[in-house]
Amino acid sequence: MEETGHHAEKAMSAADATSAGGPARRPPVTPLLAVDNLLVNLGQYSLVPVLAILIATQDRSTGATAVGVGLFVYFAAVGVSCLLVNRWLPRFGYTTAMVVSALLAAVGFGLLAFVHAFAALLVVLLVAGFGQSVHQVLARVLIAENTTGDVERNKAYSTMNIAVNVAGALGPFIASALYVSGDGRPLMAAVAVCYLLGAAILFVGLPRVLRQAVRRPRPTVNAWPVSRAGVAAALRSPHAWRTVVVATLATFLYAQFYSAFALMIADEITTPVLRAVLLSGPAIIIVVLQPAITAVVTHLLRRGTRPMMLLGGAAVVFGLAFLALGSGLPLAAACLLTVALFAVAEMVFTPMLNTAFAALAFESRLEALNFRQICWSAGEALGSLCGGTLFLLVSDRGLGRFYWLALGAAAIVSTVLLLLPRHRTAHGPTGRGDTRPPSPAITASAGSSR
Repeated sequence: MEETGHHAEKAMSAADATSAGGPARRPPVTPLLAVDNLLVNLGQYSLVPVLAILIATQDRSTGATAVGVGLFVYFAAVGVSCLLVNRWLPRFGYTTAMVVSALLAAVGFGLLAFVHAFAALLVVLLVAGFGQSVHQVLARVLIAENTTGDVERNKAYSTMNIAVNVAGALGPFIASALYVSGDGRPLMAAVAVCYLLGAAILFVGLPRVLRQAVRRPRPTVNAWPVSRAGVAAALRSPHAWRTVVVATLATFLYAQFYSAFALMIADEITTPVLRAVLLSGPAIIIVVLQPAITAVVTHLLRRGTRPMMLLGGAAVVFGLAFLALGSGLPLAAACLLTVALFAVAEMVFTPMLNTAFAALAFESRLEALNFRQICWSAGEALGSLCGGTLFLLVSDRGLGRFYWLALGAAAIVSTVLLLLPRHRTAHGPTGRGDTRPPSPAITASAGSSR
């Protein structure tokens, strides 16, 4: 595979050399990645609403524990399995690695409807999760290496966020239409086709939009996904480590919506239509309003607002959303207000999370975004554990309202304390832009990113 990628790159280099007037101007990579992101996430979000049911029906001899294990295997694979192949990804290059990862996900999901032994289910879930993990990390790294500065990166990641949320809004309807009477074959065929289309688009389109200098991610400094020296260098600035802490805290709060809030909705909202509106509401709001929020964030970044402050602002809004649930408002009104506030916070949080980590002073963007993946997985895992366990414990005792009040108040207070100005320092790597010299890939693409 590596040798094939090498020959492909030589051929593309020769084609560039024969272009009249020097290297051809290539179109930006973000629109292509957005289409791919829409397709692969349409596949994923068509499956996720029924994944637990599908696992249970494929092997009816398993119980609730086995379903939980299957979900854990899949989501853990999506979260961190890309880190296990960190040292090999730069050898294959973006096109090969992203196409193969999409194909692996297509194979894993396609086989899911045909295997019935629990061990085999875990294997195909692991394969599918691994493909999804590698694919999404490389997409983030590719944007980081093809754009310069916080403003341009945030615009690109915002475009990707719109694509994800279009998929998130459509996915549950596709699941409802295709998963009928316990037969997962039509749905899994559709999911596999989404990934195959994403792979085909990248196979055709990526070589046309990538310059020679950015065909492969810059390797990490050693075999580890994130080196100890890299973390020490990146977090030398107090501003940088506070950025990481605020980002992890915001991820913890973000996970509450898909754990504690979802459990509360399932238990206390009896109208199916209202439940569907509440759970799909953020995705629909984001599709409509993300461009406007991105314009506001762009204006703030150009005025010198740091990514940490914007992440902190999102965390505070998450806290306000949870306070609404404990405010004593009628349940439906409180839930609708929470959904609206959550969507506003997510429109800032998700793109800015990638922007902030991409600007950390690691030698490699791959290493920086590996670090993002570790912090995200830690925050999401702890948030889901808290929202899925602690919330149920207090809710069973009739104290659910106090859970939301305590969570919201703690979120706001801790975030404000982290955002309070410390002693004045020079702009760190997560300030208004990178302080380290740009890589050759960035230098080569700087002209086209303006």
